[in-house]
Amino acid sequence: MIVTLLGISLVLSTLIYLRWGELSKGKLDVSRQQDFASQLVDNKLYSQAIAEYDKLLDSGELEVKKQANISYIVGNIYLNYLRDYENAAARFVKARFLNPESELKEKINKNLVICFERMGRSLEAQKQLERSTGLGQSETRKEGGVVVARIGEREISMTDLENEIEKLPPSVQTEFTDKKGKLEFLQQYVGAELLYDTALRRGFDKDKDVIEGAFQMKKQLMINKLLTEEIPQDIQISETEMKLYYDSHKGDFEDRELSEVKAQIESELKRDKQQEAYSKLVQRMMEAEKVKIYDDQF
Repeated sequence: MIVTLLGISLVLSTLIYLRWGELSKGKLDVSRQQDFASQLVDNKLYSQAIAEYDKLLDSGELEVKKQANISYIVGNIYLNYLRDYENAAARFVKARFLNPESELKEKINKNLVICFERMGRSLEAQKQLERSTGLGQSETRKEGGVVVARIGEREISMTDLENEIEKLPPSVQTEFTDKKGKLEFLQQYVGAELLYDTALRRGFDKDKDVIEGAFQMKKQLMINKLLTEEIPQDIQISETEMKLYYDSHKGDFEDRELSEVKAQIESELKRDKQQEAYSKLVQRMMEAEKVKIYDDQF
């Protein structure tokens, strides 16, 4: 009997402790939490915004339709800002699963087409396309941001526009900082989107030349990224190295002083060192892969 009573007492104590823990945490303010996540998006803190939206999804306090809508919002962040197409597709699939008859279903299907196309999964993209009522880009209206243009039903916000400008090299971005510059870029951007939509409707995404060109571009981008990681970009050139180079190449500088050509010498020495690093990298790879070149065939 005593053992039984002790067991019951232990169970009750555990339940009281767990209940107290729940109360001490407090109830999540759903509306305030969503507003906070939206502000994070507006401030381009995309990963942090996703984390806050996930807190809402994990809270267990949202009805299914609300969960579907938030999954759609997170999918758009992954797609349009982070260019993480796998995670974007997963969120869109979740949104569709949670609410198959959502008013967003056509937009979800169109977004899935984009995700699978950009992942190189054309067959899956075609399946998603069949579920959609039409071709073309999906809506990219995000949480927050003033709408500055509309292409059909698709809205382009100021956040979208600024995000596209930020993809440009820093030296070019400065041309599109004021009102006039942003309007000029917006016209260029809308024009490019219209051309892309038309090309997509004509099936040019399946054109063999386009596919081959995309492959070659992807290949070069991957090589460039590898070289950036493998070859030092912040090579430091010492004063001694520049002086030695200057002394041995004085005839090339037409009697100019070292101070006048220092920047040129530094650039040339950096380029030489990077070329040397590149040659060593390729040589190591050739040895590792046991490459053989039959020069007697030429």
